[in-house]
Amino acid sequence: MTPDDHKQSEEVARPGIDARRGMALAVVLSGIFVTVMDNSIVNVAIPTIRSTLHASFGEAELTVASYALAFSAGMITGGRLGDIYGQRRVFMVAFAAFTLTSFVCGIAPNIQVLIAGRLLQGASAAMLSPQVFALVRMSFADGGERRVAFSAMGMAIGLANVTGLVLGGVIIHADLFGLAWRMVFLVNLPIGIAAIFLTPLVLADVHSDDRKRLDLAGVALSTLAMLLLMVPLVEGPESGWAGWPIAMLVASPIAFVGFYLHQRWKSQRGLSPLLETDLFGDRAFIVGALLILIFWGSTTPFNFSYVLLMQTGYGYSALATAGSLAILGGAFGIVSPIAGRLASFGVRRIMMAGVIVDLVGMLLALVLCRTVDALPAAWFLPSLLLVGVGMGLFMTPILNTVMSGIQDRHVGSASGILTTMQRGGNALGVAALEVPFFLALSGAESRGLSQASAYVQAFGAVAFWNVLMLLAVVGLLLLLPGRTAGASQ
Repeated sequence: MTPDDHKQSEEVARPGIDARRGMALAVVLSGIFVTVMDNSIVNVAIPTIRSTLHASFGEAELTVASYALAFSAGMITGGRLGDIYGQRRVFMVAFAAFTLTSFVCGIAPNIQVLIAGRLLQGASAAMLSPQVFALVRMSFADGGERRVAFSAMGMAIGLANVTGLVLGGVIIHADLFGLAWRMVFLVNLPIGIAAIFLTPLVLADVHSDDRKRLDLAGVALSTLAMLLLMVPLVEGPESGWAGWPIAMLVASPIAFVGFYLHQRWKSQRGLSPLLETDLFGDRAFIVGALLILIFWGSTTPFNFSYVLLMQTGYGYSALATAGSLAILGGAFGIVSPIAGRLASFGVRRIMMAGVIVDLVGMLLALVLCRTVDALPAAWFLPSLLLVGVGMGLFMTPILNTVMSGIQDRHVGSASGILTTMQRGGNALGVAALEVPFFLALSGAESRGLSQASAYVQAFGAVAFWNVLMLLAVVGLLLLLPGRTAGASQ
């Protein structure tokens, strides 16, 4: 056990978070929960949105894509706004905007208004999410408190990913108040109103004392770079990867390099850049950010392809699919708080155990898909259980490991980067693994396989690539330097 792990085990013995500060933590985490959940909950509602608003498949898909695009493009800027105007203030304003735009989406009379509402909802989520990271980092400064807070945040993010799919299925099936899909947006209203009311009562306004200005040139460059990356990833498959998506993907790294050089130039001259480039000299932060990118890039495609397998391949209802995914979510929910208490065994060991368990779940799914004819849907349940356990062991400590050593003046930039890595990982994973999924599906159908068997083969293709991605996570974990959880610099 390293000296850092000994210090972490000492922190485990300290008191956790009292009731009042627990309420503050719950309010803050509600911000990350609704923004992550809203990315997945709409996927289940796409069929009913198409039928009730008489939308084309492309228009219905834009309700998902517009949110993802605005969310991804604005997170670095959102993180910096918290540094400049105060994280609590921006949190409240952004949550109010998110709640209002959720209402607009919920009452949208046509698909055009819904797409516009989702675009604005994604922009408000881009302001809201980074504040959660920063507020947890700065509001819970004690090592023991911070460990508990980051563990809870990892649990909230993981549960939100799964809860969106499960809750979406339940809401659509229940058809509450005859509102059908509209409730997947309106469910945000009571959460947002409660959070806005409670925030000034339970949360202190903490932010850096450095006076900063918003780097408008940096905002333009970062937004351009993210759009050049995200637009083709979201729209490329629909367009058949015609010339323009490839051109944008080729241009995106050039734009990112230009943004980085501009930010480094401003950093060296003390000109208040949008992104503090000193962060890129922190090996633990860089390796941790890559871990988040790749691991989150494996989870969303797995969930998304499983929904396609169950609903289109096997013909199960949204409610039945939600019930099976509840096994994954339940395993995650049980294991996550336990993972936070296992720091005495070494944080990196806990994360490694999580990746290995997740890997075993993926391998089991892969073997079943490749070896069993007429595979019953129930045989996938052990894989879901293992993946949920693995996610719980990994997601809970990773955020604390990455954010604990960040200097206060870098909190906004670090929060923006990490939220970008999460959203980018989700989008990159879905876009990249959609190719082998549909190639395998097309090949299986051309061989005359049944619909269920064809989708099983496609799901197996995603599991195969997820295995490779998780092996990359194992390699990065070996490169992750030790750092004291809860350390303040």
